[in-house]
Formats: sequence, structure tokens, C-alpha cells
Amino acid sequence: MNGAIHGERPPGHTAAWAWVVFAATSALWVVAVVTAWATRDLEGSESLGSSGADLLVTVGIAVVLLMFPVAGVVIATRQPANPIGWLLLAIGVGWGLLAGATGYADYGLRLHPGSLPAADIAAALTVVVWAPPVGLTGTFLLLLFPDGRLPGRRWRWVAFVGAAATAGCIAAGMLNPDALDDGTYAPTRNPMGIDGLGPVVAVLDYAVLVLAVMMVASASSLVVRFRRAGRAEREQVKWLAAAAAVSAWIYLVDLCISVTVTGSGPEPVWRVLLDDTFVLSLGLIPIAIGIAVLRYRLYEIDVIIRRTLVYAALVSALALLYFAGVFGIQAAVRSLSGQSGTLAVTVSTLLVAAAFQPLRTRIQRGVDHRFYRGRYDAARTLEAFSGRLREQVDIEAVSGEVLGVVRETLQPAHASLWIRSPEVER
Repeated sequence: MNGAIHGERPPGHTAAWAWVVFAATSALWVVAVVTAWATRDLEGSESLGSSGADLLVTVGIAVVLLMFPVAGVVIATRQPANPIGWLLLAIGVGWGLLAGATGYADYGLRLHPGSLPAADIAAALTVVVWAPPVGLTGTFLLLLFPDGRLPGRRWRWVAFVGAAATAGCIAAGMLNPDALDDGTYAPTRNPMGIDGLGPVVAVLDYAVLVLAVMMVASASSLVVRFRRAGRAEREQVKWLAAAAAVSAWIYLVDLCISVTVTGSGPEPVWRVLLDDTFVLSLGLIPIAIGIAVLRYRLYEIDVIIRRTLVYAALVSALALLYFAGVFGIQAAVRSLSGQSGTLAVTVSTLLVAAAFQPLRTRIQRGVDHRFYRGRYDAARTLEAFSGRLREQVDIEAVSGEVLGVVRETLQPAHASLWIRSPEVER
């Protein structure tokens, strides 16, 4: 009653709006998937999946990007006062609108010209609609994570400039009448463009650089928040940082391989799989945000980070060993016999198999020593205790050793040892 008098929306009303936004986003993705399938044979199609020919890739990308509105609707219905849920919903709407407009424009302008109304407007949207989801993800989502508040008042200018830069990116594409001339929709004219605003558009084109700078500044806000935060908030920041690090690591590996390994002909299957893996890894970000904000299994992140560091370093080391072995052995065989066969691949595979367990053990010890010193020291203490235990027979000395190890490794407030008396045989 009091909430209605003061004009506050009841929780049910807020949840209904969240589900409406989610339903609209899902409808946009349905349009995107259907039109991507319909335009799958178009050369140079801009629809999902790059080539438009692989429906599986299309559905995979749709599922990954749908994770943003899914996490958004879950958070918005449970914590409607937290803007993180609504930001995730807005990001989902942006990506859904981009995907739907791209497929709609491909069908209405390139596959069957004139068959769909306002196809030129859909094509113009593909030039500008990327800016809101990118801007919201790179600035506001980082600035407000996880509780919906800025780290401090001085970060307001980052939010304001980020919002202005996002608006500038939208205006640069919307006002430019020649925005579609260099794309696959040429010679379609931008119906929203205005002639005579060339100088204005030229200035607005620099907004994307300003947005990039604000994204870097927003990412640094997480470092500031982490240093000032308590234990729970630090765990929340770790979830987001871990998910982003996985995606960044996959992208870095993909980028390094694409720079070093070049060749003519069709792209190899493993490169396509690596590209798709990076796209799929982006789905970890909304999942991590949902876990962090809702605090579901929040404190398991340290175990996940530890295993991620170990296996990421292990995979990188094994890949480096494999490629070094292949190129090195091939060069040696070619210099001796003038031919190259399968010997290099076979030997390199055996080297990788033999090095897996020793490398894993060494990397895990290195990670524990550098990032998880408490666990590393505890393991060393237990190893030393095991060695002394084999040489000790006095029960009082053993009891003292046990209590000392427990205090050093677990650091309890109080520790005591109860020794059961041997049963007397009757």
C-alpha cells in the first residue's frame, strides 16, 4: 500500500518488464537465425557465422550472445535495484538487433531485393547498432560491477565521456549518407544520412578512439575496486576477471597463430575451431557476472582460477613444444635427406605425450608458489612432516608435531588432539 502511494513499482511489475525485454531480444535472435539460414548461399554474407553457410556456427553464436540477456533477466528479477541486470538486458537487445538487422538486410537487399519493407533502414542499423552493446559492456558494466555503484565520484567523468563517445559512434554512422558505400550493401544509400554534414561526421569518427580509451579506464576501475573491497566483493571481481582472462587468452593465442602461420588456400579446420572457441568463450562473461552478483558458489573461484592458470600454461607450453619439434625436426630431416615426411609430427606427438605429466606438476608448483603461497607452504609443511613421522616413534613427540602442522597449515583459533586409549582385551 505504501509503495503504491509513493509511486514505487511492485517487484512483480519490474519482473514483468524484464521478461518483456528478454522476449523481445529472443524474437530478434529468431529473426537472425532464420534469415541467416535463408541467406546461407550468399557470397560474402554479413549474417551470423561469417559465411552464412554454417547453421551450427550461427546457432552457437546466438546461444553465446543470448547468455547476456539470460543472465540479465535472472539478475533483474531477483535484484531489480541493481542496474547490472538491466545493463545485461540492454546489451542483449543491442546484439540481437544487430544480428536481426543484418539478416533482414541481407534477405531484403541482396537475396530478394525489394521483397521486404525498410530493408535499407535495417542495413543502416548494421553500421551503428554495434556501438551500444560495445559501449555498455566496455564502460558501464565494468564501472558499476558488481553492486551497481561507481567506485568513487571521480569515476563519473569516465561514465559521462563513455556515454558521449558511444552516442558519437552512433551519430557518425547514422548521419553519414555514404555509410553503406564501402560495404556489401553498396550502392544502397543510408536513408538516415544527411547531406552536407561531412565535416561533422569526420569529427564524430574519432569517437571510437575516445570510447576505446574510456574502456581501458573502466577496466582499471576494477583494479581500484578490488584493492578497496572486502572479501566477498573481491571474490566477485575475481569471477569477472577470470572469465575475461580466459577469452583474452584464447584471442591472444588465435592472434599470434594468425600472424605467424600464413598460407594460401582455405582456412584449416583447426583455425576455424579456434576462432569458434573464442566466440564461445565470450559466453563465460555473463555467466561469471550472474554467479558473482547472485553469489552462487562465490568462493569456488579460487579453485577455478588455479586450475585455469595451470592448464592454460600447460596447453601453451605443450603447443610451443609441439610446433618447435615439428619445425626443428623437419628442418633437420630436410637438410639431411632433402625430403620431409611424417617423422617430425610423430616424434613431436610422442614428446608432448611424455612431457605432459612432468610439465603439469612443475607448472602447478610454480602457480602455487607464485599466486597461492599459503597452499604451497602448507604442502611443503605436510611433506616435511611426513618425512619426520617415519622417523618418530614417541607418541608425545608425534602429538606435538601434529598440532604444530595443523596450526601452521590451517591456522585455527584453537587446536587440540584427542588420543583414543587402546581397548583392553578381555
